Amino acid sequence: MPIQIKDVNNNLTTIKSMQFAGGERHIHIATEILKTLSEQVQIQAKINNSQDLMDYLLVENILLNQGISIDLEIPYFPYARQDRICAVGQAFSLDIMSKLLNINAEQFPQQRKSITVWDAHSAVTEKLLHENTCFLNIENVQPSTIILQCNELTKILTTDNSVLICPDAGAKQRTNYIAQAINRLRTNDIEIIYCDKKRHPETGKIINAHVNATDLSGKVAVITDDICDGGATFKGIAEELKKLKCEHVVLYVTHGIFSKGFQLFEGLVDQIFTTNSIEQTVNEKLTVIDFSTHK
Repeated sequence: MPIQIKDVNNNLTTIKSMQFAGGERHIHIATEILKTLSEQVQIQAKINNSQDLMDYLLVENILLNQGISIDLEIPYFPYARQDRICAVGQAFSLDIMSKLLNINAEQFPQQRKSITVWDAHSAVTEKLLHENTCFLNIENVQPSTIILQCNELTKILTTDNSVLICPDAGAKQRTNYIAQAINRLRTNDIEIIYCDKKRHPETGKIINAHVNATDLSGKVAVITDDICDGGATFKGIAEELKKLKCEHVVLYVTHGIFSKGFQLFEGLVDQIFTTNSIEQTVNEKLTVIDFSTHK
């Protein structure tokens, strides 16, 4: 189940779920199990659709009604990419999502101890969680924290011939923070190479990508970003890196959706790293970083 509860001994709690014919969700935690839980539990909620979100809200309501406080971890925060209204007639989806998480708050304001998300798409997620929810502590895990948990990726980034690729203007601050963390482990600062991309004004599809470099012979290029959905951005960048004679191209994304599959990167990206925030299929080029703040 996408919703996991851990007790003080790090044991998983059994949650039973079903769906009625009318589409309504039903969640049940047995009384004898509830009695074994301490005053505070850890919940990891991998919310990938509306059903998962409803299940979490029902689980939370059960626990809060029993006087149990929660430390909540949502690795991939739903609707984080919809962090503004771009045109008339669109919903502010991220705002609604954050408010939904506060649906039980009026009755139980002091029992929601913390919420942790991983590498949120923008600062708007953290801002809205502060504004719209009553969690006593709110944390956005930085990508550098996750990257440094992976020995293989850390080794790649700390080799002398590695360079860090910033995919677009919106990722500059994020990339700089990653570089600062990596530089503490290097004898010399890692070079950051910035990219530009152009989108079609009507369709939003990427027309081309430009890497601001002239020759990357012998370099190991590590592209980093928060999310890979279809992967067109990274495909375009990887094509340019190969033209610049880059020896090895690595992609790290915290949240790997990979909706177009891995075939898209064939011959372009040599290694892919992502986390377990989203369930992954096995691929020879893919390394899944098993991360959690609840370990």
